[in-house]
Amino acid sequence: MKNINIEIDDFKTIIENDYLYIDKTLLIKDIIDEFYIPCLFTRPSGFGKTLNMSMLDYYFNIKYKDNPNIKDLFKGLNITKEEDKYLMEMNKYPVISLSFRELKANTYQEFIKKYKILMKKLYKEYEFLLKSPEFNDIHKKEFKKVIKCENYILYSPIGDLIRFLNNHYKRKVIVILEDYDVPLLEGFINGYEKEIESFLEQLINYSFKDNSEIQKLIMTGVVSSFAVETNNINVYNLNYSMYSNYFGFTEDEVKEVLKEYNLENTFDDVKKWYGGYSFDENIIYNPWSILKYLNDKELKPYWVNTGVVELLKNLIYNIKDKTNLLSEFEDLINKGYKEHINIDFNMDLKNLKGDPNTVWTLFLLTGYLTPTDLVGDGEDITLKIPNLEVKKNLIDMATSWFKDDYNGNSIVRYLANGTIDDFRNDLENIVLETFSYLDVPGTSASEAFYHAFVMGLLRIDNDYYEVTSNRESGFGRYDILLKPKVKNIPAYIIEFKLVRDNTTFESTIETAFEQIDDMKYDTSVKNLDVIKMAIAFKGKKVKIETR
Repeated sequence: MKNINIEIDDFKTIIENDYLYIDKTLLIKDIIDEFYIPCLFTRPSGFGKTLNMSMLDYYFNIKYKDNPNIKDLFKGLNITKEEDKYLMEMNKYPVISLSFRELKANTYQEFIKKYKILMKKLYKEYEFLLKSPEFNDIHKKEFKKVIKCENYILYSPIGDLIRFLNNHYKRKVIVILEDYDVPLLEGFINGYEKEIESFLEQLINYSFKDNSEIQKLIMTGVVSSFAVETNNINVYNLNYSMYSNYFGFTEDEVKEVLKEYNLENTFDDVKKWYGGYSFDENIIYNPWSILKYLNDKELKPYWVNTGVVELLKNLIYNIKDKTNLLSEFEDLINKGYKEHINIDFNMDLKNLKGDPNTVWTLFLLTGYLTPTDLVGDGEDITLKIPNLEVKKNLIDMATSWFKDDYNGNSIVRYLANGTIDDFRNDLENIVLETFSYLDVPGTSASEAFYHAFVMGLLRIDNDYYEVTSNRESGFGRYDILLKPKVKNIPAYIIEFKLVRDNTTFESTIETAFEQIDDMKYDTSVKNLDVIKMAIAFKGKKVKIETR
């Protein structure tokens, strides 16, 4: 049974340390066979893009040509079982491999500073070119400008380096550019999208467009945009069968690895928690979450696409007054799916602030939704929440966003002061003003929504309590526990209950108190003054009692 390392995405480190590796090396074969020189793979974060790009670098990079240890990395893997013509491509080409992941910035000026540092770092890897007989004085001057972060044409370093390497090795160059869209998304979030779009368009035109010195251009990201769509870059998104099994784990791969770790009897639960992604005809599992589960052996949320949460929030809030998108999002959480969506895989980020379909496309591309059927042309399709992990993430996101709509002071002070009536009145008003989808008959989703929403409210400006949720105490797990940070204030145990169609608020409240007592939730705060609180809800109606 191999060790698992979740944090490492360097192919060489994983193989040399004999960490668990799901063999994706046939991606190399398909890249070699790829007709289109420029290609872009769009997948959510955490689906193995970086590890795959690292693998391609070690396989193709000419700098490893005389290093037998690099060839040993691929021994026994699927690519070595292919025809000799594929093995002959190993360590044959100069490779430029870089990531724009480091270029997150609040302003365009900050982006430029980080970009220059990235270019300096890239050029330092190739300082040996200064001694190349193919380098003239003009080349050396331009090269040194980049290393010294002096003034130069900003979009030129990558294209110039392609030319330098081609001249030196007399071989075409493979370019691997990861997370090309990070500057685009950051520019959109922080208000400098026009500058960044112009910059990237110039960079792509100068470096890549019709460049006969490039053998392959391989880009990765979450979204495609006009910058690549207008430059003949072939985009392989979730709608393409080709390459669909290389990013994420297939169902067969998950079954095999669960068996290896003696967890095969948990497959059904693992599927509910981490599977459900439809990438063309393949059902794909989130690899980050699978590896975390194999390591921790606990079914819980591991993955959240943190890089786009703020973007999604901005998009929904930007157009919530122009559309019913906010209520549609609430409805999505309640039902688990959204119908009649037109997916725009080639979306222009400039349309994001006004087109709801483009927003739903972004939810799909970032891994928060997946199609129920094969996408086809993307017209009139149904998107669903793929699994329990994502559902939990969406509920947390929604409660945070709705909490932001509440501009009052923290209501937790009422609990600290023991003024329960004030707490009750404030919470009832917040629910009445904020929630709309809860008019729909209650579900377990709405119960979780209430729970998470109240958790968020209790954490606003909270200097009084340590707020914990779903922790073991006594014979079970309480919903919320407020443990005092200061002296002479009560602790609270809070239990949430949904009023079902065949029950009343009164009976539901009583059931909540019985559960608190029977399960002895107060065990962890026995030495404190404890107030037990039951919160029953149905739609926008809330009833709160304490004992």
